[in-house]
Amino acid sequence: MNEQKSNMRLAQILGGTGLIPLIVTDIAAVQGYGIIAVSLGNIYAAIILSFLGAIHWGLALDRTQNPDEAGPLLLWSVIPALWGFFALWWSPLLATLLLMLGFIAQWLADYRLQRRAISWPAWFFPLRSALTLGVLILLGILAVEIYSLAG
Repeated sequence: MNEQKSNMRLAQILGGTGLIPLIVTDIAAVQGYGIIAVSLGNIYAAIILSFLGAIHWGLALDRTQNPDEAGPLLLWSVIPALWGFFALWWSPLLATLLLMLGFIAQWLADYRLQRRAISWPAWFFPLRSALTLGVLILLGILAVEIYSLAG
């Protein structure tokens, strides 16, 4: 039990520090770094979205008992990376909004797995939810900053 608590704490720390680049880009955009900060924030968000899709890849690899579940998990696992990549082709504001939509879709996919009692630790989904909320808030701030830069 102690190891599980240790893993949870490490995941909380790493997940929380994963928000730092978005906080930095929000601050940098306000400090006058404009489109460079926005672009870096969007690129980082696309990378994180890809990382979240990879969780489904890992779950698919663990479906030796239920191999029919692996296909849908593998299929979904690449969608967030593709979504993030193609979101970056649009204007900074649209890219940010598309990335936000991608994070919401990824959360919904994980919620669906949570409802099916997928095998992950009990603390995982609440942490995922909190981090997704943090990302959405920080990307929302970035979207407002982009809008004000354009105005």
